[in-house]
Amino acid sequence: MRFLTAKIAILLLVAPGAAPADDWSTVAEQTMYQKTSSYQQTLDYLKRLEAASPWVRVTTFGKSAQGRDLHCVIVSREGAFAPADAKRTGKVIVLIQNGIHPGEIDGKDASLALLRDVAITKKRVALLDSVILLVIPIFNVDGHENTIRNTRANQDGPTNAGFRVTAQILNLNRDYLKADAPEMRAWLRLWRDWLPDFFVDDHVTDGGDWQYTIHYTMPWHPNAAPTIRAWTTRYFDADVTAAVEKAGFKIFPYATPRGADPRRGVITFVDIPRFSTGYTALWNRPGLLVEMHMLKDYRTRVLGNYAFLAAVLDNLNRNASSLKVAIAMADAQTLAGLNEPYPLTFDSDGDSVMVDFAGYATDSAKGVASGAFHPVFDRHKPVTQHVPYFGTFKAKVSIVPPRAYFIPREWTEILARLRLHGIRLDTLTAPFTTKAQMYHLDSAGWAREPFEGHLAVTYRTTAQDTSITFPAGTVVIDLHQPAAKVAMQALEPQGPDAFVAWGLWNAIFERKEYIEDYVIDPLADSMMAADGSLRAAFKARLATDTAFAKNTTARREYFYERSRFAEAQIGWYPVARFFGGMPAVDRWEGD
Repeated sequence: MRFLTAKIAILLLVAPGAAPADDWSTVAEQTMYQKTSSYQQTLDYLKRLEAASPWVRVTTFGKSAQGRDLHCVIVSREGAFAPADAKRTGKVIVLIQNGIHPGEIDGKDASLALLRDVAITKKRVALLDSVILLVIPIFNVDGHENTIRNTRANQDGPTNAGFRVTAQILNLNRDYLKADAPEMRAWLRLWRDWLPDFFVDDHVTDGGDWQYTIHYTMPWHPNAAPTIRAWTTRYFDADVTAAVEKAGFKIFPYATPRGADPRRGVITFVDIPRFSTGYTALWNRPGLLVEMHMLKDYRTRVLGNYAFLAAVLDNLNRNASSLKVAIAMADAQTLAGLNEPYPLTFDSDGDSVMVDFAGYATDSAKGVASGAFHPVFDRHKPVTQHVPYFGTFKAKVSIVPPRAYFIPREWTEILARLRLHGIRLDTLTAPFTTKAQMYHLDSAGWAREPFEGHLAVTYRTTAQDTSITFPAGTVVIDLHQPAAKVAMQALEPQGPDAFVAWGLWNAIFERKEYIEDYVIDPLADSMMAADGSLRAAFKARLATDTAFAKNTTARREYFYERSRFAEAQIGWYPVARFFGGMPAVDRWEGD
């Protein structure tokens, strides 16, 4: 007893992150999962791993807005610490990302423990048999260090969790396609260089209270290549979920109830390109979204996350060759040209299957302050309900992929964003006259409030075939390239994260010249006198549209827009869709 008491006293004197040399416990383990390690404690732990194991290399891939280094840990038994070396091994390259939302930091502590058990204790060394592992311990490092208390009202620990957004108040998991943040631009370079075979993004849920510790999504929907969807269904889902359940953690697809009561059914969703797993699908790479349940205590969440990561890596070791084949087939289809209609947005197809959903007995209570009802979950009364699961989708908006896009070279900011994604840009070597399809965007309206620093714009889209001469130097995006789907999502205006929809091309909606009232009034009168059909149409509009009839400005605009002075470029989207044989081009390296 005296010896045990003394040992406890010694342990209590050891500050988190300052453990004895032979103690590889993490800060989370040392504090009984009350705290998570700071940025510096995390880096110190990783440096210890690197010093102790020739398999571990700690690298940096960029800096945050506040100047902190962004780290990526590479774990390879072969010492393949560069992308080319790793690819030559033929192993599956796996990227695990943690802390994109630093309040949801379970994955970091699970990953630290997993790295230890792979490289130091060797309890999980077999996970490297057919895998090279990349781990981003903390993606949003500035948010991680912004440990404002009580920012995760729905979550049970840790006590020092960070803040959701970056120092620039940007949510990185809305930024994958538009790429505003310096952290995201650094991540895109890392992604381009390594192009991993499998991606994991660790999060913690919001939502209701269920029995499940873990929720997840994989490429189940038509935004992913058919071979990737087939691989997920055949090799991944049942195998991994069985292993997680065997480890003692309930798991269910990430879904939300169709209303307050799950008995009405639960529905999943299709990730769009602003999100990590929506973006990785554009590259034909399976993306796993991990969502630990917020109301489970931190110890349970970290251990559950660890069990899930271990099960995933074990699965990838056993199914490495089949995953490589599925990716190769999808990449070959992309390089050969996407000939089928490409879906940009999706709706539920209304179909469902019945599943057992493990929740809790639910009642409702009325808030005095709000005057409204909210659900009340009774954890003492677990219930399993047989409910419909809505998990299949149909295309809502699809486009026929062109052979290439032509963009005037003056749109330098747009072109720079495209290059961040590794999209190959060429330029015409000589003027080129051809038929092409252009979009006209009208009825534009902007959001009343900003979202992620942008005022999003909506518009009506119409397409028009035209004959046009493109000057030498026009930028050409040949869609027979690996980043073809990224280019389409960025440039097709009906896409949910198109650059123009984010407001990055607002100038095309602006009128730049003006006409005085003493000029337009006599001009309008002369136009009516000279054109009987115009005069009749105007009078009919006055008779049927009272608001228009009373609006002097609108009446003058009616004639200005039909005059020779109207600005023809307004609303014309400066991206041409080309369907013919490719002209002569040079590779463009930017101005």
